[in-house]
Amino acid sequence: MESIDHYKYPGEDILINEFNCHDAEELAMLEALSTGGNLAYLQMHPIKGKFDFKHLKEIHRFIFQDIYGWAGIPRDIDIGKGNLFCRAQFIDEFAITVFSDFYKSCYEAKKDKTSFVENLAKHYGDLNALHPFREGNGRSQREFARELCLKCGYILDLTQTNHKEMLHASILSFDSGDNSGLENIFDRCCIPKKEYKNLQKALTSKLLILSNDDVDSAIEERFFSK
Repeated sequence: MESIDHYKYPGEDILINEFNCHDAEELAMLEALSTGGNLAYLQMHPIKGKFDFKHLKEIHRFIFQDIYGWAGIPRDIDIGKGNLFCRAQFIDEFAITVFSDFYKSCYEAKKDKTSFVENLAKHYGDLNALHPFREGNGRSQREFARELCLKCGYILDLTQTNHKEMLHASILSFDSGDNSGLENIFDRCCIPKKEYKNLQKALTSKLLILSNDDVDSAIEERFFSK
């Protein structure tokens, strides 16, 4: 007998939400708007924590606080996509294993990007297998990783990848323990802070040139001929 998903409205395939919205497309739009704003805020104001399970729960709570009453609270039912993620009854126990060495190993490897990426990919794969929330695991995991990268001297620029690639890499890691896909992604997306600032300065300079109608042609040639 199939278990009842008490996170959904009875008889519907819609998660119970603060807007009491029963339309899937409308709920997706409301969720994107509310979580997008919260994620944007975190870009400037990362949540302070010890990069443990409590820290992840605080991140999830902040991102989804406007739409789900259980934001930040681990699920109490089993979920899966093909294969089951960590069984609900073992989440707290597995979380101890996942977070015990996550930050420490990444921080100690921060001066060598290859080692840093390998450690980040491994622990990110474990975090994906934990999948502690009923919904929103990917967004909270990515924000957790972004904040961790900041502490280790890197900018996690996820514009260098896309949802399809990240999903494929996560599935590969979960199904076979192969973290090569995640390593490839993080190798591109983890940019040392100093290097990233130089890229920003170059971009800002070009944007300023574009916004100046009276720019000297020689200056324009200098920036756009490269």
